[in-house]
Amino acid sequence: MSTKYLKRFFKPKSIVVFGASEKENSMGGILLQNLLEGGYQGKLAVVNKRGYDSVFGVPCYKSMAQLPEMPELAIICSPPESVAELVRKLGAHMVKAAMILTGGLSRSSEERGNCLRDDIREAAKPYGIRILGPDCMGMLVPGHNMNASYSHVNIKKGKVSYIGQSGLLGTAMIDWANGQEIGFSHFLTLGEGVDLDLPSIIDYLAQDPYTQSILIQMDQLKGSSRDLLSALRAASRNKLVLVLKSDIIFDEDKEHLLAPGIKDEDMVYDAALRRAGVVRVETIDQLYNALETLTRMKPMRGERLALVCNGMGPNALATDQLLRSGGELSELTDETIEALRQVLPDHWNLKNPIDLHADATPERFAKVTQILTKDKNVDAVLVTHAPTRMAPGLATAEEIIKVVRNTPRNILTCWMGRSTAIECRNRFNASGVTTFITPEEAVDAFMHMVDFRRNQEVMKQTPAPFIDQNEQNHIRAKKLIADAMAEGRDYLTHNEACDLLDQYDIPVSNTHYATDVDGVVKIAQKLGGAVAVKAMHPENVYPFNYDNKGQLRWKDLALDLFSASEVNQAVTQLAYRVQERFPLGDLHGFCVQQMKRGFQSLQINMGITRDPVFGPILLFGSGGYTVDVLADRQVMLPPLNLSLAEQLIKNSHVYSVLKENSEQLERDLEQLSTLLIKLSQMVVELPNLKGLEINPLLINRRGVLAVDVSVSLGEASQLAISPYPEYLAEEIKLRRSGRPGIVRAIRGEDEPNHLEFYNQLSPESIRLRYFYSRGIPTHQELANWTQIDYDREMAFIVTSPRLEGKGWETLGVVRAVTDADNVRAEFSVVIRDDLQGEGLGVVLMQKAIDYCKARGTLMLMGSTLTSNKGMQGLALKLGFKNHYNMEEDVIEMEMMLNQPTEDWQNYRLQH
Repeated sequence: MSTKYLKRFFKPKSIVVFGASEKENSMGGILLQNLLEGGYQGKLAVVNKRGYDSVFGVPCYKSMAQLPEMPELAIICSPPESVAELVRKLGAHMVKAAMILTGGLSRSSEERGNCLRDDIREAAKPYGIRILGPDCMGMLVPGHNMNASYSHVNIKKGKVSYIGQSGLLGTAMIDWANGQEIGFSHFLTLGEGVDLDLPSIIDYLAQDPYTQSILIQMDQLKGSSRDLLSALRAASRNKLVLVLKSDIIFDEDKEHLLAPGIKDEDMVYDAALRRAGVVRVETIDQLYNALETLTRMKPMRGERLALVCNGMGPNALATDQLLRSGGELSELTDETIEALRQVLPDHWNLKNPIDLHADATPERFAKVTQILTKDKNVDAVLVTHAPTRMAPGLATAEEIIKVVRNTPRNILTCWMGRSTAIECRNRFNASGVTTFITPEEAVDAFMHMVDFRRNQEVMKQTPAPFIDQNEQNHIRAKKLIADAMAEGRDYLTHNEACDLLDQYDIPVSNTHYATDVDGVVKIAQKLGGAVAVKAMHPENVYPFNYDNKGQLRWKDLALDLFSASEVNQAVTQLAYRVQERFPLGDLHGFCVQQMKRGFQSLQINMGITRDPVFGPILLFGSGGYTVDVLADRQVMLPPLNLSLAEQLIKNSHVYSVLKENSEQLERDLEQLSTLLIKLSQMVVELPNLKGLEINPLLINRRGVLAVDVSVSLGEASQLAISPYPEYLAEEIKLRRSGRPGIVRAIRGEDEPNHLEFYNQLSPESIRLRYFYSRGIPTHQELANWTQIDYDREMAFIVTSPRLEGKGWETLGVVRAVTDADNVRAEFSVVIRDDLQGEGLGVVLMQKAIDYCKARGTLMLMGSTLTSNKGMQGLALKLGFKNHYNMEEDVIEMEMMLNQPTEDWQNYRLQH
């Protein structure tokens, strides 16, 4: 939904509370008192059918009809049975926003038997009224003096926004934050989420200038995973986002919710959140520590940590936790070591972590910390204090606070103990200094910032050049799957699965097929040497279909068979074992391959599975047919580029084995990454591909080879992250020169060419495009321009082979950003100066018009400077209506693409 609607919730000019009274424990009464005590400046009223004259001094009316004017926000605390009808009346009176604190709406209605929550949704739908809740704790916005909640205390003003699903966890968070002197810009819980969803709130807060960080607590993902990841990715590009994801599904209900090949849904959530550029915390303690970090830490310049303490015991604990978490200790420069020699005792070990010794004074603490903050190899310092007579806690804290105020480096503190440490920690809190109770907590909080920094780096990496696709082969792959499904099968035969890999140029072991034992013997004699035989049956045609011990797969195999008699005996026993488990008619025959031992091969498992929440997922890890394959299973959401594929591989145990044993590590890494890219292409191009497992995939000095593969089919699925829209590409010729070009959607690999394109624009073209003069864009800006979310915006470029040299160059670009309700899209376009008059403006603008019209956008609009006569003329030529905006001093250009079909759409177009 559009974030403009949310202003009615976060900044309402008038509020009416339904169901408030002065009775003890009245939820509406508590909320009204909080509004009054918080200093809310807007108009307030109460509606209660008992007809009080006032409630806590606020005018009260017996019915909605008696209200002198309708509110911007209605807050409902009425009995559950009355809520749906109340929402219907609010909608009829043109109220557009309602917040429902009433709980108990999940139970069935006595009249119709359906859920009361569903009644509310149906009541709101005809009127376009937006609903927050039910069963939410309310909303607190200190910058607007609004405490519209049942919280027992108000919140302080800060820069962190909190969005939760649990109201009780929310009130606990408020209580803890007040004790730590931590504030918020926004604080709310969503409750059961009838209408307003998490992605919409994230979008609003991502644009809020007073919010620097977003903290999210969620139990279960509701709604579209694509919408959530899209919102998280957009927010995390500019703000630090942390998520506490809890799991409230009982164990006995979880098995059918797991993707085949996945034993822990947390693995998938981790992969999804990491792909979105956010950091996940796992416990309430980590959530509190993360909030401490979010609020007080300065921007990260790196991830190397220096440790300081007046004893090595706490330093050892911190070091262990840091290295266990994948962190990095700073290596001190020679200049720093020499400076520390002047401060520390002679028996100092000249290394990080630094032991100040038990006789350390407050001045020694401060001087050492100050020296470390000037070391170019130190990105942050953790100062840990254990109480002694020589280093009084409070005096030492005061000295450290002085250092913190005079350095851009992050300094974390940990004052251990309780009786004397509490006052010190309170002093740190009051001074805005990050502080923790234990060294391990401090390191965990630091690693949250490191994880965020790493995720951001991955998101903004420039992908390697795109791999050209073999379109004809991929058409054959689609037909292969369509034919199997037409026969009523939800799997491919082994021969078909190998053919599928072959269509994507994935090397597959040469396989022969036989229907009986005699046929296997004949094939083995022809092949010569050792052979492997696999019995095919209804279970092993499906990927990841093996028991927890991995033993059933071994029962389907006979390996290292040499002589004809050995083959006969082993395959006969194999057939008997299979017949014990399946009827004779279910035996699908045998696969026969030459054994591949002797080449020092590493076995790998990679494939595709489908998660019930996030859709298709790529897997990578150690291969084989034992349970060990589950111990090294790494996952990532498609689509992938080479940077993401390499990251997936490097997270696995396979990579550490490769590093130790590979003669050509870079080649092996490139080959495996390329295979993962091809699997990613399969996911995008073959939506009915439900699962695929290559196990084992052999890699050795000769290259890679898929030995065994299985494929399952199902209903078409949607990726959680929108893939590259290859289908939108089309060939063109420039109008005057006849130069060939391609109009297509932009992609991350275009970043170098896009920088070159920008540098060829004249200062005047830049001013007309951006409305001001600006310098060369940074890598982060270029990444934001080229690595776009195709669900939220579209940028088409014209690219053409270079007139001199190899490769392609960018000639022009048009960008269209659509609001969340798909009502309006805003465009911008720029053409290289030396190509004016080639008709590229018309080509790009028409492409944007056609695209937005096809996706159902109602209006395409843009604005340009009054001096930009060329853009104004182009807009008129294409059918836009131009008018002058006196307030902004710009020309606004608008074109209706589709007619509204709902009242709320008409309302949006008029406001």
